[in-house]
Amino acid sequence: MSEATMEFSTSGGATVRRTGQDATLLFPVEADVRNCADLHALSRQLLDEGIRSLILDLTDCQFCDSSGLNVILRTYVQAKTAGVRLSIRLPEHGMVRRTCSIAGVTRMIPVELAGTPPEGDPVVRRLSR
Repeated sequence: MSEATMEFSTSGGATVRRTGQDATLLFPVEADVRNCADLHALSRQLLDEGIRSLILDLTDCQFCDSSGLNVILRTYVQAKTAGVRLSIRLPEHGMVRRTCSIAGVTRMIPVELAGTPPEGDPVVRRLSR
């Protein structure tokens, strides 16, 4: 029997998907000073609940400032301390991917690139480091 997926969204536009001990935190369209305290609280809550893996999904995020990068890096440190496998899912192109690359996020955290082929089915592939 497969595990049920639970999903909820916050008023700030973030979404959490959980299947058993694996979770995905989907960032909103903009990750900035207005919503990053909530994003960090969500990631901290998931880590405190004892998940085994966490994906920070920025596929739909179109803007991520230093506050958003701070959430990603703090979550990385906390996940590493807790022994939780962390990865980040980025759009294949665009400003958010470039921002994460310039800030060094893509050198520290395993990256999955999400793209949409012409057929419309989402594709996720690992970025080799």
